[in-house]
Amino acid sequence: MKKGINFKSLVPHLLVILGFAILSWGYMSPVFKGKVLIQTDPLQAAASSHEVAEYFKKTGEWSGWTNSTFGGMPTYFIWGRLSKGAVAPIGMFTSQFGQGSYIFFYLLGAYLLLIALECGLWASVLGAVAFAFFSYNIQIIEAGHISKVNALSFAPIMIAGMVWAYRGRSWLGASVFSFGLGLDLWANHAQITFYSGLLMVILGLFELVRAFRKNYIGKFILATVFIAVFGLIIVANNTSTLWTTLEYTKETIRGKSELSPKPGQKSTSDGLDRDYAFNWSYGKLESLTLLIPNFSGGASGGELDEKSEVYKTLGRYNIPPETASQFVRQISTYWGDQTFVGGGIYAGAIICFLFVLGLFIADNRYKYPFAVAFVFFLFISWGKNLAIFNYNRFDYGPVFNKFRAVCMGVSVVQLCVAVIAALGVKSLLANKPNWSELKRPFYISLGLTGGVALLFALIPGLFDFRSENDPRFVENLTQQFGNNRAAANEIYTALLADRSDMLRADAFRSLIFILLGAGLVWAYANQMLKNVTAVAVLLAGLVLIDMWAVDRRYLNNDSFQQKYYSYDDLFQPSPANLQIMQDTDPNYRVIDLTTSPFQDAKPSYFHKSLGGYHGATLRRYREVVDAQMSKNNMAVYNMLNTRYFIVPAQDGQPTVQRNPDALGNAWFVKEVKQVNNADEELKALDAFNPRQTAFVDKRFADQLKTVNPQVDTSATIRLTDYKPNHLTYESDSKVAQVAVFSEIYYL
Repeated sequence: MKKGINFKSLVPHLLVILGFAILSWGYMSPVFKGKVLIQTDPLQAAASSHEVAEYFKKTGEWSGWTNSTFGGMPTYFIWGRLSKGAVAPIGMFTSQFGQGSYIFFYLLGAYLLLIALECGLWASVLGAVAFAFFSYNIQIIEAGHISKVNALSFAPIMIAGMVWAYRGRSWLGASVFSFGLGLDLWANHAQITFYSGLLMVILGLFELVRAFRKNYIGKFILATVFIAVFGLIIVANNTSTLWTTLEYTKETIRGKSELSPKPGQKSTSDGLDRDYAFNWSYGKLESLTLLIPNFSGGASGGELDEKSEVYKTLGRYNIPPETASQFVRQISTYWGDQTFVGGGIYAGAIICFLFVLGLFIADNRYKYPFAVAFVFFLFISWGKNLAIFNYNRFDYGPVFNKFRAVCMGVSVVQLCVAVIAALGVKSLLANKPNWSELKRPFYISLGLTGGVALLFALIPGLFDFRSENDPRFVENLTQQFGNNRAAANEIYTALLADRSDMLRADAFRSLIFILLGAGLVWAYANQMLKNVTAVAVLLAGLVLIDMWAVDRRYLNNDSFQQKYYSYDDLFQPSPANLQIMQDTDPNYRVIDLTTSPFQDAKPSYFHKSLGGYHGATLRRYREVVDAQMSKNNMAVYNMLNTRYFIVPAQDGQPTVQRNPDALGNAWFVKEVKQVNNADEELKALDAFNPRQTAFVDKRFADQLKTVNPQVDTSATIRLTDYKPNHLTYESDSKVAQVAVFSEIYYL
C-alpha cells in the first residue's frame, strides 16, 4: 500500500516559508506605506519602450520595432510580446507580489536547493539567508537589475531538480529542473542562465565520476535522459524568444564585426570587445570584501559622515557644515579595481568561517563540486585581473564572448559559499563531532578568517588606498578650490585616512562576528550547548544580523520614494523637450548632449532619439557612433535626420539648437560610389556630402548594375504616414533616381 503525503512533515517547511515572507517584506517594509524603489534599469526600459507602448494602447498592435532609441532598433528585449513558454504565467504571477518579494524568492530558491542537498531544515535556512542577503544580490535590487534578480532566484530551483534526479528521484528531479529552467528563461537574463548551466555541468561531471566509482552508471544515464528530455521540452516551448535572441545577437555588438581587426587583434571580433566585456572585473585583492565589507572602501557614492577626516578638513577651510556634509556623502571612498560599484561585495563574516570549516567537515559528494565551482566562478569574476585564464576562455570558449560585467559571477560564488557552509553546519549538527575531532579544522578556519580580519584591524596601513580615478578627483577638487592644489591634496590625504579607518572598523566588525559564530561552534563541540536546534537558530540569527546590517548600507528605507502611478509622473519634460515636441512633423531625430547620450534612454520617452541605453545595440550603428558621431561629424548627424540638438546653455540648463541641414526622412542623391569593404565604407564618412553622394559596399555590386542616377530638380520624396513598424513614402520624379532613407535597417 502506497503511503500518502505526510502533511504533518510539511508544517516546518511552511513555517519556514512564512518566516521568509516576514523577512523579505520586513526588509522592504516601506512598500506597506505605498512607497517604491525608483530603479534605474526599469526607468530606462520604460523610456525606451514608450513609443511602442503608446502605439499598443492606441491600436492593440504590438510593434517589433521602435524608432525612439538608437535611431531605431527591434523591441524584442525592450518591450517584447514573444511567447515565453508554458511556465511564463507562473513567472508573471510571481512578479505580481511586487518589490517586497525579491528577497523572498531568493530565500525560497536557495532553501529548495539546500533541502534537495539534504542539509536539514535549520542548515538550509542558514544557507538560504546567506544567499539572499549577499550584499551584491541586495545591491542589484536597488539598481533595478530585475531580470538578474529573477534569474538568480530561480537558478537554484534548476539545480535542486538536478540533485534530486541524481539522487534517484528522476521524475521529481526532471520536473523541478524543467520548472526552474522555464522560470529562468522567463526571467530573460542569458548570462545568469549560462553561468547556472556551467555550475550544473560541474556538478554533473562529479556525479558521473561517482556513478562510475559506485557502479550505478545506468541510473546516472537514466536520470540524465530525464533531465535532458524535460529540459528540451521547456527549451522548445521558448523557441520564439530563444530563436529571436540567437538571430538578433548576430547583428548586435555581441555579433561579428564586418570591420578589419584592430591592431594587435588576430581576427575580427565575433562578440563583445574585450575591453568592454571586462570593464567590471572584480579585483583579486578586492575579493577580501567577501570577508570585510569595506575592505575596498564600500560604495563609489561615498559612505562618510561628520566624523570623517574629510569633513574635519573641510571645516578648516571654512566650508559651511551643510555643504561639507553633502560633500562627504558624495565623495568616492571606493578604491578597488572596478569602474564604480554600489558597495562592498560581502559574503558574511560568519558564513566565510563556516564555509572554510565546511571544506573540512562537509559531505564529500557535494563539497567538492561546489568548491571547484567556487574557484571557477571567482576566477571568472576577476576578469582582466586574471587575464591568462579569462582572455583564453573569452577568445576560445563557447558563448563567453557574448557577456560583459563578469563580476556578476560573484553571485554564483556566493551560492557555492552558502551551500558549503550549510553542508558544514548540517554535518556539525548531525554528526556531533567531539572537540578532539573538530579542533584542527576549527583552528584553521578561525585562523584563515578571524586571523585575516585581525591582521587588517591592527595593521590597515598595509595598503596606500589609492585608486586609478583619484588623479581626476584631485584635479576636479583643485578647480573647485580656486586652483588651490594644497587644499585639494590635504583633502585627498584625509580621504586616504578615511579609507584606512573604514577598513579597520569593518575588520574589527568581521572579527567580532567570526568570534561569536566560532564561539557557538566551540561551545557545541565541547557540549556546553547541547540543544541542536538552539545552536542552529543562534547561528542563523547571527548570520542574519551580520548581513542585514551591511545590506542596510546600500538598500534601506531612504532608498524608497512615494509611489508613482504613471511613468508620466517620473518623466517630466524640460522646457527644451516641450519646445521640440511642438514640431508636428511625423519624423525627425533628436540627440541630447546634456547627458551621456548613449548611456541614457530618458530622451527616448519624448523623442525619436539617436541615443539610448541597451546592452544589445546594433553593431553597425554602434561602430558609426564610435567612429563618426563621437567626433561630432555633422554630415552623419545630417544623414540621420538629426533636426534638434539639446545642449547645455551658459546657466547649465538644457536649450535647443535646431539643425537646418538635417536631410529629412529621405532624399535623392546624384551619385553612388562603390567601396571595397566595410572599412572603406565607414572611412568614407569622414568627409562627404550626404545630400550628393551615397557609398555602397561592392558586395552589392550586382544590385547596382542598372543604377545610373539622373537629376530631376523638381523630384520629391516624402514620408506620408508614420507608424513605428510601417513607414509610407510617396515619391514623384520624372527620371530614375536613387533614394537614400535616414532609417536604421535590420532584417
